[in-house]
Amino acid sequence: MSVLPSRLLYLCLHFLVLYFQLQESQQSTADFRFYIENHTRNPDDLSRKQVRIYQLYSRTTGKHVQILGKKINANGDDGGKYALLVVETETFGSHVRIKGKESEHYICMNDKGKIVGRLLYAAVKIF
Repeated sequence: MSVLPSRLLYLCLHFLVLYFQLQESQQSTADFRFYIENHTRNPDDLSRKQVRIYQLYSRTTGKHVQILGKKINANGDDGGKYALLVVETETFGSHVRIKGKESEHYICMNDKGKIVGRLLYAAVKIF
């Protein structure tokens, strides 16, 4: 007799889990594009720009990423002047910009998906 109530409990738990999964799938997902678009257009007063200098290490080559003007590669030596990268971020924004400290070129992507260096960064539209 104790087997029947445990099977009934097991079956009820499965139906309960199925019910919650259906409820979750029917809820609308959040649209973060609207949030990002509004906050990048009108940054608030609390947002502030942070600028730091980093070196990006590539495990593939065992060297650091360097920006040599329009050419970008991962063959830089540790502490090399072209391997020092200035990373600019905003506290509450969605913008990250990386440029070479020596070359003053930003890391960008061209129409073919190749990484290139440009003097002026082009803001990429997320949508």
